[in-house]
Amino acid sequence: MRLPGRWLVFFSLTLWAETPAAQAPARPCAFNGILRGDNPPCLGEQHTVLGRTYCVHAPGGPKRGLPVVLLLHGYSSNGELQARYFDLDSAVDRRNFILVKPNGTPDARGALYWAIGSHPSSEGPNDVAYLTAVLQDVVQAFGADDRRVFVVGHSNGAFMANRLACLRSDRIAAIVSLAGAVAPDACHPTQPVSVLTVHGTADHLVRYEGGAVGLLGPYASADQTLAFWAKADGCTGQRTSGKSRQLTCEGTGADSTVFAYLGCPPGISVEHWRLDGATHIPNFALPAWPDAVLDFLWAHPKAPAQK
Repeated sequence: MRLPGRWLVFFSLTLWAETPAAQAPARPCAFNGILRGDNPPCLGEQHTVLGRTYCVHAPGGPKRGLPVVLLLHGYSSNGELQARYFDLDSAVDRRNFILVKPNGTPDARGALYWAIGSHPSSEGPNDVAYLTAVLQDVVQAFGADDRRVFVVGHSNGAFMANRLACLRSDRIAAIVSLAGAVAPDACHPTQPVSVLTVHGTADHLVRYEGGAVGLLGPYASADQTLAFWAKADGCTGQRTSGKSRQLTCEGTGADSTVFAYLGCPPGISVEHWRLDGATHIPNFALPAWPDAVLDFLWAHPKAPAQK
């Protein structure tokens, strides 16, 4: 299958293409120690479902009852490289969770992608079915906590995370979406899902204010995505701005503003972290970024179904 050139530009997530391939023993920032175009081997175990493999990294101690984090890479990246960028592998033992790192399907260029519902061919991969099977396989194989199944995605992977929250809201407790958006007309969740969206204001690939790109057509802005999830989750209050955070290595002070909706159902949160001046691939501060993401997820296990 051949994807149009504008699709390639839209999901151009060849990680760190604009950064030096510097290596350092410590990683205070996400760009340190990352090699362009690297394709590292699976750090963990290889499993197979529906004829496709995925990598799972579990901590050394008991696995039963642990939370699961499904990590979805951006276009042209891969699960291992995305995990290295987010520094999640190093957090597996420290934060005691199971990290799942699947790969998308190669396009005509060999670049991996996720089919997010605007696929140009009816013969494209059914990634919703594949990722649903991956999560079921992990929960069963490790005895993981099915009330703490989470999804984290970046760019193409963030659009896929939103899609999973729309279609598998009965299984997914919370998502974190970096540089992605929801497709409002195609999203009909049956249960509330906690959502954290993160977006850089200087992102010129997936624009903060929304836009239209290639075969995807129009996509929602960061504000529209947040408002959609607030309404879908039954939040009745206003959007508020709260504390600031420092999440990137671009300065020494706070670089991110936190927004949230009030009046959400018990156990549900809809938040947005605006990365002021950040681009499509932020240079995150470590371990501040992975810890902030995991803190949000851990605080939002699957809420009991409303009676």
